[in-house]
Amino acid sequence: MSGRVRQTSCLKEHIDRFIHAPQTEIALVALILLSVFLVVVEVVLDTRGLSTRWVSHLQAGLTSIFMLELSCRYWIARKKQRFWRNYWLDILATMPMITAFRLLRLLRLLRLLRAGILLNRSLGRLSSAIAASLGIQIGVFMVIGLIVLTGGLAIYLFEEPYNPRIESLRDSMWWSILSLVAGEPIGGDPQTDIGRIIALVVMMGGLTTFAVFTGVVSAVMMRKLETFMDFKALEIDELRGHIVICGWNRGGHLIVEELLADGINRCAVVIVAEATDEPAQALNHLNASQLYFYAEDYTKIDILETVGIIHASRAILLADATHPRTDQDRDARTVLAALTIEKLNPSIYTCAQLLDRRNDVQLKLAGVDDVIVTEEVSSHLIATSARNQGSVEALSELLTVQSGNQIYEIQVPTDWIGKQYWALAQVLKQQSDALLLAIESVKQDKRTTQVNPPAELVLNKEDRLVIIARESPRF
Repeated sequence: MSGRVRQTSCLKEHIDRFIHAPQTEIALVALILLSVFLVVVEVVLDTRGLSTRWVSHLQAGLTSIFMLELSCRYWIARKKQRFWRNYWLDILATMPMITAFRLLRLLRLLRLLRAGILLNRSLGRLSSAIAASLGIQIGVFMVIGLIVLTGGLAIYLFEEPYNPRIESLRDSMWWSILSLVAGEPIGGDPQTDIGRIIALVVMMGGLTTFAVFTGVVSAVMMRKLETFMDFKALEIDELRGHIVICGWNRGGHLIVEELLADGINRCAVVIVAEATDEPAQALNHLNASQLYFYAEDYTKIDILETVGIIHASRAILLADATHPRTDQDRDARTVLAALTIEKLNPSIYTCAQLLDRRNDVQLKLAGVDDVIVTEEVSSHLIATSARNQGSVEALSELLTVQSGNQIYEIQVPTDWIGKQYWALAQVLKQQSDALLLAIESVKQDKRTTQVNPPAELVLNKEDRLVIIARESPRF
């Protein structure tokens, strides 16, 4: 029975990754735009008395794809109520029975809003800055496009036989645009009751849009659109491969900036700290699309499970300074959280910040990968600067991903297993302009790092290379 549960869980994870893959979302945007185009074609052919059978068949095929997509989303959803809350418009737009009513067929246009969300999310993957600047604009133009397209098609569908001023689809679209801008029917008053209702909806949409653009109610409207068009597709409990930061102190914002600046390993960051607004205030200058804040005690098991520590790739434990505590108490909370995290997710990479080196033993026993004593590191930097003038500038460049060279850790290429360290170092310098700094080896679950190893050292498949380069080399 447990095997079947694991297989089901594995299948859900595969479907989850497939649905949220960038290629899948771009394909869905294309299918939605095709469906909207077919709605326009169907309305034009229908009003002219021409056959729309082929259009109906194509729409039926697209509807089947959308229904399959929504069914998969429902099956993998961890909270069904959230699914209904997020996708009720899409469900309404894909209901097969809407084809029986002329006006209800226009409900397919509602999926334009989903296309806007997917497009905004794709922009966020390319560049967070672009997504932050264009997110609201995309939302506004999608709403305007939906109003204009729905109003124009509906007027053409119901007014064309009775209104001499609506003779073509172009006339109805111009009527919809002008009525939206002017706030009154321009280019012909509707002759039918349904047409008058449509005109009222378009005019109301125009008044609202005018308010958004003029800024009279911009604070309310923009906040709603920002919430609606937010490309955080996943709630905290649905994240995968993210980074969890437990605790907060004055250096926390620098850590988050470095993590978000990493163009290769960039992923969502969840900050868990006890009731405080300090993290959000310190990071308000950053794009929040990849940031999640959770104001709770990170030493509790249920809180760690809520932020998805089981599915996280990395955990960072900071010496928490959100409440007045002694250094011993802060380290004790770090040790307790590390023990809990390693128990819940033994495969996670964990980095912990300590205030006292004597507490290092407990963290190593807990399975923490790296332990950093801040005062030791800063003291060593000061001593190094005093002994070797100018060396700190070189170290500063290596310790940030925002400029210059960085430190990368990569797997030993398969072709170089069994060969000497020095030969690979020369090839890296020639091909990638990279310096091979150290070799990290794992033997019997014990990790050792050799900085500037002997030239004749033979590389093993378990080894990892620590290199200095402007970008990660590719073999």
